Amino acid sequence: MAAGRAITRSGDRRAQGDMSGEGFFIDHVIHGVVDVGAAAARLREEHGLGSVPGSPHRGGTRSRLVPLGPECFLELLGIDDTTKSDGAWLEATLQGRDRVLWWCLGVDDLDDTAARRGLPIRSGQARDEQDVMVFRTAGMPQYPLPFFIQIIGQREARHRVQAERYEAAGHTCAPTGFTFVEVGDHAPVLEGWLGPDHGLPVRYAPGTGRGIHACGIATADGEIILR
Repeated sequence: MAAGRAITRSGDRRAQGDMSGEGFFIDHVIHGVVDVGAAAARLREEHGLGSVPGSPHRGGTRSRLVPLGPECFLELLGIDDTTKSDGAWLEATLQGRDRVLWWCLGVDDLDDTAARRGLPIRSGQARDEQDVMVFRTAGMPQYPLPFFIQIIGQREARHRVQAERYEAAGHTCAPTGFTFVEVGDHAPVLEGWLGPDHGLPVRYAPGTGRGIHACGIATADGEIILR
């Protein structure tokens, strides 16, 4: 071992509360909407962003996906059936107003990320007409803090699915990904959740309440800001 250099194992980092090196990236931002179809039409008309149908939901919500690149997308999450728990929660949360609602971070190693925070891991599937995407998540009960996700399987397979969705969406503005997220959390709260060296494009907006309030999307026609 070279002088003055120590090797730290991931288990040692967890014990010390070190959250560096987790490889965070913005997997998707969730835009809560009252009417999915109307919201998708507005995005296309006002910004040139297309969308494709999301996977079926069982809890009373429905979605459309706005693919932005090989590993990121905007999810339009809408109210479908308010007699079911998720639909009722979304209706109460939105209170009749579409807004940026939540965000999700992809990670290099979900087991490691969850263990550092003492979080359980849940498994799920996303289906469309041709593909089934298996994933695992951690931290969803901590809303409105961002939760974590890891796709199971080869990254190339996800890139293929995303490329197919991107083409099917028929964007006219050529989006390439997220430029920032704006949050109202007191900075130490989010920094404590993510670690001080998370490397994410976070902007703080004090006095705007907890959670995410806006995001930016890079396109060939300039930055789109959604609130």
